[in-house]
Amino acid sequence: MPDFHLNRVPTFTLLEHDAMDAMEKRLLLASARIPVGVLIPALYTDLASPAMANIIKELAQMEFVQQVYISLDRANSDEFRQAQQIVAPLGEKNRLLWNDAPGVESVLREIDDLLPLGPRGKGRAVWTALGYAIAKQDVAVLAFHDADILTYDRRFLVRLLYTVVQLRYQFAKGFYARYGDRLYGRVVRLFYYPFVRSLKEVLGNLDFLDYMGDFRYPLSGEFATFISNAQEMQFPSDWGIEVGILSEIYRLFRVPRVCQVELTPRYDHKHQQVGSDSHVGLQKMVADIARTFFTQLSSQGIVLTSEFARTLKFTYLIHARRAVDVYEAFAEMHDLLEHDLHQEFSAVEAFARALDKAFDEFKRYPFGSPLIPDWQRVEVGIPGIMQKLVDALDKPC
Repeated sequence: MPDFHLNRVPTFTLLEHDAMDAMEKRLLLASARIPVGVLIPALYTDLASPAMANIIKELAQMEFVQQVYISLDRANSDEFRQAQQIVAPLGEKNRLLWNDAPGVESVLREIDDLLPLGPRGKGRAVWTALGYAIAKQDVAVLAFHDADILTYDRRFLVRLLYTVVQLRYQFAKGFYARYGDRLYGRVVRLFYYPFVRSLKEVLGNLDFLDYMGDFRYPLSGEFATFISNAQEMQFPSDWGIEVGILSEIYRLFRVPRVCQVELTPRYDHKHQQVGSDSHVGLQKMVADIARTFFTQLSSQGIVLTSEFARTLKFTYLIHARRAVDVYEAFAEMHDLLEHDLHQEFSAVEAFARALDKAFDEFKRYPFGSPLIPDWQRVEVGIPGIMQKLVDALDKPC
């Protein structure tokens, strides 16, 4: 996507000549002073996949990466033992963290008794591994990415980390195009962008919405930041994690110290179904994202009424249906033969129903999306708890 459009958030697109070798050499030199870690949340099915096998192979060869924290979630003891074999090629970099180890569960219950952690999910898995990395103090910068990336290579991580380690941005968000024989990324294309535009139309121009609408792929799971920043971040335990993290970065830093970087010409990973209701699949993701937005807006003093919700839904449907038309033309231009117009409209209708659920839950729960407490707050509330977590994760059996 070689362009020079000046976004509000500093944006680094991928040129045909991207000086990859030079960037990697500079990154390697800088990582001697600024140690780098990678954090990957994973279910066992993700870890045992061909995608993760390739990710492990690539990471093992990256000299600029000192630690790889794999947050293994919802795995039994047999799966943990098999996981140990899977990650063995990482050698000394390997930090396999078993969230379901009895000792780890005991520590998390102790925290939850004082500071509620919310339901288990991707956010919890990231948060647990983050606490371990903060307490160990082995790295200064952490890159985060998912475990199911099918198009992963070393360029992916070099470009993401370079903006933080070498250029010293406080936070870098990855973006890319997702397509194959059709356009993917339905939640971003058909929900997030029309939803944010609708919020602007209903609420007027807000600095926060301008910022959230400026990201090229806001729901990507790839970002990097200094670990000292990460310990101050609160975010949801559910699928609202990406929106929650971008909101926290907005609270913590001036926008010019945040950037977004194109990681790869094409990105692919496993694809989820829309789902039969708003408790599963992409519908649940949409509901979690919308509820997180409502929570953030409410925390900034904006009153969200039932009339607001009704107006927002109708406005969203107008913008989303326009988006369907644009992406249909886009697919035709690129001869993407599997583009299904009926499925696109059906997804929009399902996302509108999920929007209703999100607002109902927002009204029902006074604190909106469940936010996991930041690690600074946890350590103040329960002194020594981070070391207990480290001990439990280092000796899970």
